[in-house]
Amino acid sequence: MPVGLQRTPLTWAIYAATGAWASFIYLTGPVAPVMAADLGVPTASAGLVGTALAAGIATASVTGPVAVGRFGRDGAMRVGLLGAAVATACAAVVPGLMTGWPAFGAALALVWAAATAGATAINASTARLAEVHPHHSAYAITEANAAAGWVGLFSPLLLGLALGAGLGWWVGFVVCVLASLAAVAGLTLADRRERGRPDAEDRRPVPTLAAADELYEPPPDEPSADAPPATPPPGRALPRPYWIAMVALFAAAGTEFAINFWGSPLIQAQTGAPTAAATAAMSASVAGIAVGRTVGSRVTHRLGAHRTLLGGFALTLVGFAILWLAAALPVAVVGLFVAGLGLATLFPLVIDRGLVLSEGRSELAMSRASLVLGLAVGGAPFLLGALGSVVPVSTAMLLVPVIAAVGVVGVLGSRPRTR
Repeated sequence: MPVGLQRTPLTWAIYAATGAWASFIYLTGPVAPVMAADLGVPTASAGLVGTALAAGIATASVTGPVAVGRFGRDGAMRVGLLGAAVATACAAVVPGLMTGWPAFGAALALVWAAATAGATAINASTARLAEVHPHHSAYAITEANAAAGWVGLFSPLLLGLALGAGLGWWVGFVVCVLASLAAVAGLTLADRRERGRPDAEDRRPVPTLAAADELYEPPPDEPSADAPPATPPPGRALPRPYWIAMVALFAAAGTEFAINFWGSPLIQAQTGAPTAAATAAMSASVAGIAVGRTVGSRVTHRLGAHRTLLGGFALTLVGFAILWLAAALPVAVVGLFVAGLGLATLFPLVIDRGLVLSEGRSELAMSRASLVLGLAVGGAPFLLGALGSVVPVSTAMLLVPVIAAVGVVGVLGSRPRTR
């Protein structure tokens, strides 16, 4: 771990908030087909849950800057998590009030509302984390996402246990509500302590290319870069390399959520495993993500962010190949875990690269990244659902390596240049 990364109470509280958001994110994929079947709509409609989730994340690209402007980053985190808790709680009671398409429509609307609020909170928390640790933002963001992975690990596992015990999918949503409320309490306490703490690591408002020079220090076999000017140029347009990095973000998120949403149906089709077992098996992917993000900062420090990103996409493809070829549940679990290891560092490192390439416009960069993320989260699962309605799910899932290949192109084209 890099010298100088001093985790404050606010750092830990942001990690907890990221974990609360992950408990919802990693639940939506496995719960979607179960919820659709329980509410009496075709299973192919489960892809609409991903669309609602994506629409909420995209909406946060608008609500995020507004919330930060009105409440500040700390206030936006708390308000967003509270909104997510309320919407998720309402979704949990839908089965007791109605059924069929009206119930499914209401659930979709509430998933959208929860995703909008939660993504608003996470956008603010990511920028806040980069503000608190500008010289080590890549490591801090990776650690935050590692915490998210460990918390999110329990979402599909608990859902599988609940289904096996004869309980409803709403149990998973109740757990998400409790996690969000606990995170709000932690943020409130940490904010009070932070206000009275004069020795924070660094209170400059945003990370810049100069501040992030250490993050992208190349390995010994690559030339070093001089730090560019810290003052961003006039205007609000984000530079072209930033948008190329967003191609990699689209591919990383699309690959992760394609596996998250359709991994369980693929396992059932390939291995004949029951729904409860296939749903619980999805926790292997989240476990891989958690482990990968836990060691990801050390790997990044050793290899550099660029090589780590390329290796992540390669490992994801290896894991997907194992999953796609699996004829037994244990083999599928191994494939999911390996794919999770590959996916682990993609999102945090691409987000950090986007912040670096934004030339100091962190709020605008996170807003646009949220829009790209929403398109990926909704587009990939929905397209796979549409393909799965006309071809076998195993054939439809061949779209995943195509998306990953696009991500490699994005990584290669967005590498920060040396001067």
